[in-house]
Amino acid sequence: MMKLTDNTPYTFQKDKFTSILPLESIANRPIKELADERGNGLLIYPHSFKECKDKIASRPILKFKRSKWWGNECREIKVETGNIVGFFGLEDIHISIRSRFATEGNEDYFLHYMLQRVLNINIFNLPTFTSSEAVFDFLPYLFPKFLNDAVRQGVYKEYRTYNHNDANVRGPIDISRHIRANIPFNGRVAYHTREFSADNRITRLVRATIEHIRTIKGGRFLLEKDPETRASVSMIINVTPDFRKSEIPRIIKDNLRTVNHPYFTAYTPLQELCLRILRHEQIKYGNEHDEIYGILFDAADLWEEYLSTIICPMGFRHPNNRTGHGKIYLSKGTAHPRYPDFYDTEMDGRVIDAKYKLEIDTRDDINQMLMYMYRLQSKHGILIHPVCHSEFPAINTYDLHGHGKNQNAKLHIYPFVIPQNLSNYEDFRTQIGKSETTLINYLKSIQ
Repeated sequence: MMKLTDNTPYTFQKDKFTSILPLESIANRPIKELADERGNGLLIYPHSFKECKDKIASRPILKFKRSKWWGNECREIKVETGNIVGFFGLEDIHISIRSRFATEGNEDYFLHYMLQRVLNINIFNLPTFTSSEAVFDFLPYLFPKFLNDAVRQGVYKEYRTYNHNDANVRGPIDISRHIRANIPFNGRVAYHTREFSADNRITRLVRATIEHIRTIKGGRFLLEKDPETRASVSMIINVTPDFRKSEIPRIIKDNLRTVNHPYFTAYTPLQELCLRILRHEQIKYGNEHDEIYGILFDAADLWEEYLSTIICPMGFRHPNNRTGHGKIYLSKGTAHPRYPDFYDTEMDGRVIDAKYKLEIDTRDDINQMLMYMYRLQSKHGILIHPVCHSEFPAINTYDLHGHGKNQNAKLHIYPFVIPQNLSNYEDFRTQIGKSETTLINYLKSIQ
């Protein structure tokens, strides 16, 4: 097992090359190339299921560079991690990439906690997903969140063709089927209709996944763990009354075409997840001894989604660049769209940007925030980033020149404390709860 930390450079001398050379086959390659969209042993959340906000698909999991040559012989290799955390395996190497904000020497409680809040799953000891079975065993834990996100948009409907054979003709007559079924004439006519129905290939795929999860250990608990999930499951069951398990192979085949609906956008990642669970496929890179398995998470995305569980209940909007929901335009009309992480009003309010970094960039990050504040005429712009401190550090506040209705706008750099040096997960939850309360109280104080 090799333990690495995100956003960290490492240097390996010649005597350590054996332990890292297999990584060269996946280093410097875009995530999109490694995480094929149709089921494999390497899953990257959320990229494997939906488009990422920060275009992480074009970035590598690891950067790998040979340096310090002696003639034709390399004497040193530099490896650098990015914003990806989690676990993966390649040949005989098992890699763990932990958050740089985690407590040194202990479990990565910070990653565990963000997964618990964002995915609404109870995780204490997150296993190392370095086998194909372990990766796919984790997939059902993602299902309730993806299902609830989709159901919030309503029940998915699309046109279906229904075959009928009765005396009440309501559509085009199927001549060949009519001759086969109703000659000699018996008073019935074979015809078909196209109806806009909630009982379709997508809802039946979701129903098939529900029935599969019910058969696995702990599956019933996942489907019944909270009122929203229970309601979502019941809705899918109610709209697919004629579902039969024998139909699952045909349902999978019918869903090889990705759903692409301008309104029901959340059903696309749900469809992808359901296919992965039901197909349980493996894709190999290279030969049979060169397989890569694992589950990795975009830490910056997790950080933003974690903050949304704290901030959105306070009435903030959380724009989505995939659906276009909540976007703002810098120009009149629909030119130059932008997606601030959170904002509460389009005039004289607060705008928030989540930054997964130790220090705020005094140029790019500040300029981005000032752009949002200018467009929204915000009174307060808040940059929130995690810090490793045992106590709450000072919040830096800056009065801005000539901005806002009364030229009294402020820029806030808010350090969110990630608890350190705690011996167990329950203590971590208690301490980070204090950080959340402090943030909520601060945002209320600057309305």
